[in-house]
Amino acid sequence: MPRQKSTIPPEIARFRQPGMQIKRIKGKFYLQRVTSRWDKEAGKVRKVVLEHLGMVTPEGVVPKRTRRIPAGAAPYSKEFGATWAVAELTADIRAALSRHFPEDAGWLYATALLKCVRQCANRYVEHGYGVSFLSERMPGLRLSSQSLSNLMTSLGHRRRQMVAFMREFVPSMDWFVLVDGSAVVCSSENIRDAQRGYNSHGCHDPQVNLIYAVAVKDGKRVPVFYKHYPGSVRDVSAFANLRAEAGLQDVIAICDKGFAKKSDQDEMERCGTKYLIPLRRNSGEYSREPLERPGFDGFQGRFLYNGRIIWHAAQPAAPGAGHRIFLYLDETLRHAELSATRGADIGGETARQLERVKSAQKLAGTICLKTSMDTDSAEEVYRTYKVREEVEQLFDTYKAELDFNTTGMHSAETLEACLFVNHLALLMAYRVYERLRDNGRLREYAAVKILGQYLWDVRVSNFGDGWHLEPIPKAARKAFEALGLTPPTEAILNLPMG
Repeated sequence: MPRQKSTIPPEIARFRQPGMQIKRIKGKFYLQRVTSRWDKEAGKVRKVVLEHLGMVTPEGVVPKRTRRIPAGAAPYSKEFGATWAVAELTADIRAALSRHFPEDAGWLYATALLKCVRQCANRYVEHGYGVSFLSERMPGLRLSSQSLSNLMTSLGHRRRQMVAFMREFVPSMDWFVLVDGSAVVCSSENIRDAQRGYNSHGCHDPQVNLIYAVAVKDGKRVPVFYKHYPGSVRDVSAFANLRAEAGLQDVIAICDKGFAKKSDQDEMERCGTKYLIPLRRNSGEYSREPLERPGFDGFQGRFLYNGRIIWHAAQPAAPGAGHRIFLYLDETLRHAELSATRGADIGGETARQLERVKSAQKLAGTICLKTSMDTDSAEEVYRTYKVREEVEQLFDTYKAELDFNTTGMHSAETLEACLFVNHLALLMAYRVYERLRDNGRLREYAAVKILGQYLWDVRVSNFGDGWHLEPIPKAARKAFEALGLTPPTEAILNLPMG
């Protein structure tokens, strides 16, 4: 095929040098530095743009404008409060990264910290790094968009090191682990795991199924391990695989009503995964006999949960069954559900509608749990199930506050690296959450927003004799108190990192 004639005018083309190309974009011409790389999947050489140099005019090249600090310019003021607070709470995370990723610990830690504090995309990480004091305590990191792309492509091949890192945070004794999944939308055609699936929001877009393990003990919840699967893979079929890779021992899969199929339960019992599943109210697996007796005579006892009275009744298990069923009645929830039906067309119902109302009122405020846990305590089963709400809070933090509900990665390697960096950011956010919870301040502050809305305004200045803390706003001082942290008052640059 004959070579196509160039459409670049000669007065523009004369500025092209070896290793460069000139590209027309909306009638203007731009000079780019390029190279060629072999694409294994496509089986051919592809051109890769390394850098945009500027706009080309007949008079010459107009260099691109940049937000980088000019060479020789001394920065006067930088952010300090948010990045310092997270660093104080996550010194062990940085130490673990140094053990498993000795050459990459710096950029990994800094990138995850900035994503935790500012929820920034990769292209904005370099700017966040430059304007924060993190660039003084961890100088020389190359965090441009192109540099991060190359680093994350390399990182994505090291899943074994990621697993070793995460296993350090899996508790060994006296903890149990809850496993749950969520879908992350991913539209890249180069990622084979991005497949059409279905999630609780009715979304059928290409998605990756992200499974998380959360360690639980004495009110503490810590995200310790993750793995992603194709969007078409059901959570139940991934639990056993994740359990083996993470080296988990005492695992409980807390499922939603979608896993009430007997085949799913049989599969979990076969692979040794304990489960806890809420049954639908119209399920035929449990008896309504306790609800048909007058008052609460059909229940075996009650307990308090968050100030609410919960009645419970254990259902007799079938001989040889590997599970038990517990029926609960929440008095507060029952009253709320009955009150919600009072606005109906009372007196004008048909006989069929009236039967439905009677059935709904009988089941108001109830929940039925089916479990293979090794316990006879109805209260323990109920409290374990309620932990699911905090596991869902984890995914809310992951998707809403940290803005990780979709991914724009374009290869399997960068997706793996992106999920690992997000996991690090989530670990950091949970350290803040734990400190606020332990200090009883969760009603006043959200774990992520306390960093971006209050502590990001705490700054340091360099007068020529070192960095000094500027006056702290009243709201930021209260935020430090909520975290139980006291900012330093001496010259700051000499402080150890974390």
